[in-house]
Amino acid sequence: MSAVRIGTPIRGICVWAAAYGRANGRDSIYAVSSGERCLFFVIDSDSGECLHRFEMAEAKHCWGVVATGDAAYAVADGHLYRYRTTPPGNGLEHLGTAIEGEHYSWRLAADDDGAIYGGCYPGGKAFRYDPRTGAFRDYGVIVEGEQYVRCMKAYGGALYMGIGTVAPRLVAMRVDSGERKEIPLPVAAANDSMVYDLDIAWPYLYIRLTPSNTMRVYDLTEEVWIDEIPGAMGLAVSPPDAYGSVYFAKDERLHRYDAATRRSEDVGVPLEGPCVDFGWIAPEGASAATAASRLICIRRDGSYWTYDPTTGRREERDPGLPGGPVTIHSLAPGPDGRIYCGGYFAGGFASFDPATDALSDARAFGQIEGMAAFGDKLYLGVYPKAVLYEYDPERPWVPGVNPTKLASLQDEGQDRPFAFCAAGDALAVGTVPDYGRLGGALALVRPAERRIDRYPGIAGTQSVTSLAYRSGTLYLGGCVWGGLGVKPIDAEALLLAWDPATRRELRRTIPVPGEKAISALAFAPNGRLWGVTAGKLFEFDVDDWRLVRAVEIVPFDWSSRGHFWRGGSLRFEGNVGIVGTSVGTLFHYDPALDRVTAEAKDVWLSTGEREGRTYFSIGTSLYKR
Repeated sequence: MSAVRIGTPIRGICVWAAAYGRANGRDSIYAVSSGERCLFFVIDSDSGECLHRFEMAEAKHCWGVVATGDAAYAVADGHLYRYRTTPPGNGLEHLGTAIEGEHYSWRLAADDDGAIYGGCYPGGKAFRYDPRTGAFRDYGVIVEGEQYVRCMKAYGGALYMGIGTVAPRLVAMRVDSGERKEIPLPVAAANDSMVYDLDIAWPYLYIRLTPSNTMRVYDLTEEVWIDEIPGAMGLAVSPPDAYGSVYFAKDERLHRYDAATRRSEDVGVPLEGPCVDFGWIAPEGASAATAASRLICIRRDGSYWTYDPTTGRREERDPGLPGGPVTIHSLAPGPDGRIYCGGYFAGGFASFDPATDALSDARAFGQIEGMAAFGDKLYLGVYPKAVLYEYDPERPWVPGVNPTKLASLQDEGQDRPFAFCAAGDALAVGTVPDYGRLGGALALVRPAERRIDRYPGIAGTQSVTSLAYRSGTLYLGGCVWGGLGVKPIDAEALLLAWDPATRRELRRTIPVPGEKAISALAFAPNGRLWGVTAGKLFEFDVDDWRLVRAVEIVPFDWSSRGHFWRGGSLRFEGNVGIVGTSVGTLFHYDPALDRVTAEAKDVWLSTGEREGRTYFSIGTSLYKR
């Protein structure tokens, strides 16, 4: 195979965790940006100067940063790191893996003795790191059957943990003995799936539940729930001010809340999205002994604001943090002939123009799970909340205007729109449900009517991870896994034939016994349906409703995967063969010779364009074949 590397389409900053403290006598921000490799930044909060930038080996995703008196800690992909905030310091230390096998880590907490605590996925475990001995302690599974220990705070010898996703749980654990006690949630919380955020401003504990985004307040001394506030946004409630009030985000505005009086008020500060983490810093130019009285909060793009509650003054800073390369997460041809790319975790949106051989500048955008051209527009499916957008390539990019938000499928319990397919006068979209839930949905986007028809549970407990359309019939490929944090019920992936005109199922089958997901579907010029499971390519006769053949592309063991949503793509090169991806392998298959040729490794996405060329990605790089 002859392939040419085009370049890195998307670079960006994605800060989802930060802490605040004093480093070498200066008020500082410790922030981590996620990407192909996490970046740890130390920023002077007064001047906005970026003092240090460290790469975090072995890490791509960070949700947890915490500061103690003499250090700042970050956890990413199960690895713990430390930055010493007082001289002599030694850069950023990699302290090791918290718990072997727990490859994803969430928020961090610190106690008064400087011990560090964190929660993990997929085992639902919690850990402690003792900086005096350098030893990790594994507390084991916190709640049997729950895979996420999402958030936590340490107070008074106890660790309070928010858990999900089968059901939201709140657990208090004595950190020395490991003894646990569950704190019952209000009955209304049964409709939620996770305690996503947790903070303590003694004697009150604050949690935010998802997907309802309800903040609930618990009196730790009286052991009773005292208040609920709908419409809260993550990811944190601030430490208390001098009067015991806390600040939080609600309806894209900054609010102050006094638990003693149950009073919440809008303080007049607009917000552009969730508040990553809050802190308090001293007035600018004050001495080290001056009390911290300015609220500070960093944004996802690395810019931040400060707010003085006494004067109402708000100030903005942008350190201009240098972004890192972002993994390509979605790939599709547009209606204008360009090849469009979406970024993973950090998000981002960019394109390549084959006519000029040039990459566009990357735009800030959410995590695009799937996209497709339909008519003269490009449609984007964004995680979380399964948000669908319409983008017109011929019009200027204007955030909030173009792309235009069409709808969210959150009310249908959906989270990730992976599958797209033109289906007559509609664009069909298949989804994976929210955390802790089974059962995907089908959405039919009808641009001419500005309407979206929704069909949740169309594949029972299976997700809809692939789609194909021919002669008035829509074919849906299933996946036994739903959202993260819940075990599948079905054992094998379904293929469904569905009539959009009558809105009824025509027939269903298990096309390839033993396979748990169908990650791609496409019709060949001769009318045969082809699909990719994980390591297998199969041909299916939709008229006789039978499997014609199944071909192994790469060996694959389903028992080695905790979940699998996608990993396949297909396109036809005239009458000479099939090009696609199968769990990290770019392959060519010749049906006449029944011959598979592996052309490249570490390839999870591929697509084509009108001139016949194939485009694919490896990590952060885009290639053409």
